[in-house]
Amino acid sequence: MEAPAVWTHPLLFTEFDPNLDFVDVATQCEELAASALESEHLETQHDLYQRLHTCLAQLQPTLLDPIPDDRMAEFTVNVLPDCRPAMETESELLCEYCLALSKLLSGQPLSISVEETLQGLLYELTCFLSDTILAPRWINTPQGVKILG
Repeated sequence: MEAPAVWTHPLLFTEFDPNLDFVDVATQCEELAASALESEHLETQHDLYQRLHTCLAQLQPTLLDPIPDDRMAEFTVNVLPDCRPAMETESELLCEYCLALSKLLSGQPLSISVEETLQGLLYELTCFLSDTILAPRWINTPQGVKILG
């Protein structure tokens, strides 16, 4: 008799480092959200979402921390970015997100399609959060480094 297939994901075996700064934690959150969305194995998906929750909880208290001096160059650009982070979601999908959230908050049972919609929303929100956190803060100018406004 064959042993049952075991579903795993490498991110489930990565140790959390409590000393990581918000830059690395935000990147981990985005990776976890993407992996959970792509997973087709329910138990692995649940484990990835639990890991994402833990990672977001680690990120939250650090959101107002200053950018570490050794990472400032990562947030400094020579050319203005073409655009700022934004959720550019089509109105139909935004309506699906609203319907799914209202169903969840009203206590109604969720169908698989509503769960999938909420997974998509979580992924989009996590990516938007990560993009916002990792966006450039300064620009090099002939007069010196200036804050992007």
